[in-house]
Amino acid sequence: MKRIINKLILVAASLSLTLLPKGVLAETLPNTKIKSIQDKRVKVQKEAQKAKNEMDQLKDQQKLLVNSLDSINLSIENAKIKMSQKEAEIINGKKVIEELQAEIEGFQKRLDQRQVIINNRLITIQKSGGNNSYLNVIFDAKSFGDLVQRINAIGKFMNADQDIVKDQRNDLEKVELKKKDLMLTQNKLENDKKDLQNIELTLVNQETQMKAILSKLKDDVNEKEQDILSLEEQENLLKDQEKAIKAASSITGGDFTRPAEGYVSSGFGYRSFDHETHFGVDIAKNGSTPIVSVANGVVIRAYHSSSYGNVVFITHNINGKVFTSVYAHMQKYQVSTGQTVSKGQKIGTMGNTGHSFGQHLHFELHDGQWNEAKSNAVNPAKYIKF
Repeated sequence: MKRIINKLILVAASLSLTLLPKGVLAETLPNTKIKSIQDKRVKVQKEAQKAKNEMDQLKDQQKLLVNSLDSINLSIENAKIKMSQKEAEIINGKKVIEELQAEIEGFQKRLDQRQVIINNRLITIQKSGGNNSYLNVIFDAKSFGDLVQRINAIGKFMNADQDIVKDQRNDLEKVELKKKDLMLTQNKLENDKKDLQNIELTLVNQETQMKAILSKLKDDVNEKEQDILSLEEQENLLKDQEKAIKAASSITGGDFTRPAEGYVSSGFGYRSFDHETHFGVDIAKNGSTPIVSVANGVVIRAYHSSSYGNVVFITHNINGKVFTSVYAHMQKYQVSTGQTVSKGQKIGTMGNTGHSFGQHLHFELHDGQWNEAKSNAVNPAKYIKF
């Protein structure tokens, strides 16, 4: 990009010559000089086209990244939904386990009570010599009818003892199986939760990386596009600039004011991440944010540029010294070429026109006349408090 800028420095000299009448140019310059200037102009056009091609490639890459970001964001949302579902299942599983534990405690209490009865009966049998206690009951019968009743009662009693033990065992086995199943389910849900957390972390990291790349591409595109003005734009600006400077010679001012409210999203100067120089400051703010002239002056040109969007160039005479201010990417401007403006006068509204990414004002301040190489650009913070 620096190479492109250096090449474009030649434009000012070539343009000043092209503004002369053809007859005067032919009389004052040899054909070889004219040919040299024409060749340089063609070379500048080629360099500008090359930069534009690079810019188009960056924009294509940007579209791919935006699509990837959309896909990643969708994946993140799906992962969050799944996590919420799993967390609900985990909470429900814990509740079921608590209920089951209470149920197990109730079963265990009944088991303990029944075991006491069984133990007492075993002790009685042991003391009476095995099944003698049951035999004594039968032998003590006073009649055949009484004997039958006693035998039936003993049979039911012995079956009842067996049923109690059997029921106890079956219930305990069922409870233990349920408890194992729930523990397995609990472990699975916990593992699922960890897996989803890892997925979300991975996706968030991917999103952060993608946004960083996208931000880098945006800056690259902005830098290139701010450096690309058509030769027709350059000619019109230089021509209108001379007129405005003359008109502003009688309009003086002592200092500058801030061009717009908001925060500085990108400062002036060399940026290590893209090895480029940012020739202005970017001020960002949402809503309908007014943009004002930083000082008394005359509008050099107000128009729509393919790169700057809606842009206004103003020349100022500050204590006999020429300054030029540039206001780019406006939603709309409300001044016209050649119009005299006052310090703090609204000239437009902050926007996102031209090759811009997000609503902001790209503001430039030049110590002297504006030129395509931006060799007169200065840090606005030197004169304006942001």
